[in-house]
Amino acid sequence: MLRTVAVAQERPWLALGAVFALTLLFGFVTQAAGSLYLRLSGDPVYDMYRTTLTYTSALVGDAILLPLVNVFITAQLWEWRRRPHPSEVALSLLGGAALTVGVHLYQAANGILNWTMTKPYEWTQFGYVHAGFMFAELSLVLFFWGQVGLVARDQPRAILSRRIATVALCSLVFMRLLLGDYGYF
Repeated sequence: MLRTVAVAQERPWLALGAVFALTLLFGFVTQAAGSLYLRLSGDPVYDMYRTTLTYTSALVGDAILLPLVNVFITAQLWEWRRRPHPSEVALSLLGGAALTVGVHLYQAANGILNWTMTKPYEWTQFGYVHAGFMFAELSLVLFFWGQVGLVARDQPRAILSRRIATVALCSLVFMRLLLGDYGYF
């Protein structure tokens, strides 16, 4: 573990590349591979429901925007090197869990079916994988914005950053794509 930290301190681009790659892997590649698997295996779920590769929010958002968001979040947190209180982490995890559950219950209650939920309140394996990623991503984003607020309280000029602006912009574009995919725009 200490060697990993030492390598990351010497080569921050390596750590940021790993953040991008891991986000891409868990946020997009696993879902895209699942979609491809369903198609190649002739699973009827592929023909009956939308899959990852049919969503613009997945192709652009999960594959590009979210990995970039995580890179900029990581770089900004790295620059601040602020030691969070355990309650800050716990609140972020709790908020991430609440949002993830809330979104999935809304999806089920409104019959928004796709390949991750083929019947209301019945998730597929891919649905659980996506929910796990969504929980992790939302928790990180909530943690980041909490840190922005705490830093702003103590050093207001410290939040004047291109990284923070980029996180906000990428997040807004992702939300627009996501809501568009579900017919809200």
